[in-house]
Amino acid sequence: MPPPDQAPELIIERFHRAMTTTHRRLGALITQKLDNDLTAPQCFILGIISKDQNITVTRLAEKMEVKPSAITVMLDRLVNNGYAERIHDVKDRRVVLVRCTEKGISALQRIKGDIEALLKHHLQEMDTTEMLRFVETFEKIAGELSKDGS
Repeated sequence: MPPPDQAPELIIERFHRAMTTTHRRLGALITQKLDNDLTAPQCFILGIISKDQNITVTRLAEKMEVKPSAITVMLDRLVNNGYAERIHDVKDRRVVLVRCTEKGISALQRIKGDIEALLKHHLQEMDTTEMLRFVETFEKIAGELSKDGS
């Protein structure tokens, strides 16, 4: 039997507190690095679009696990601010595709560099073995969450 301070409930509570704090603080630090006209959710959408250029709005919504109407406003702002563009499918003009513009790709590259520098700075207290063990554990959690759709 594990010692009382290592009971599964307490470990889960510690994990939850650490995740909440990390998410909140890291989110705030990343938001400070974004362009004035780009929000974190828009950056997330832009990241999906950049990996899957010429994606339909429906497919984009599926990847984000929301209804297409939920991303329309954010997509409108990305288009209006020059980060993305809507185009019609050449095979079926009724189908609207979305892709990143050069401005969007450039912003993502800069933000990715800023995030990597931020993470490197905050993870510098861990040695390579600790970082690898942490990432492998985190990937395992992510994999489990992906399995059950949570």
